[in-house]
Amino acid sequence: MAYVLQALSVLFMATFKFLITGLYSFSMGFSYLETLLFTMIGGMAGATGIYMLGTRVLEWFRKRYVRKREARIAKGVAPRRIFTRTNRTIVKVKHRYGVVGLVAIAPPILSIPITSLLAAKYFRHERRTLPVLLGSICIWSIVLTTMWGFFR
Repeated sequence: MAYVLQALSVLFMATFKFLITGLYSFSMGFSYLETLLFTMIGGMAGATGIYMLGTRVLEWFRKRYVRKREARIAKGVAPRRIFTRTNRTIVKVKHRYGVVGLVAIAPPILSIPITSLLAAKYFRHERRTLPVLLGSICIWSIVLTTMWGFFR
């Protein structure tokens, strides 16, 4: 029973604190292969769940924004500016690096939930977004587990 609880805690931690999950898993006494498997499964499950939920929530926010904007126009109030300096910067980065650039560096640095939400926000219409995100998590899991394996 203790093994299952420890494995579940590693899986859960891989969803939210991906960078240090390998160290956590090794400190609990798991082997390299178990750590690799737990970080991959936990990270991929978390990314898939948050990406799917995030697309629905972001679509709800988009529809809400459109309704409010139409209501403002109907009242005769000028709509808010859509393209601000921040939006321009986001679009430049999005077009320059794309989904591959996001998932190449973001999972360990920004965490999986934030990376999944960013992917859902800016790349939800691309068919390859989720597969690239999951592939990146697998690669990062191998890299981070190997790195933490040397330090144990």
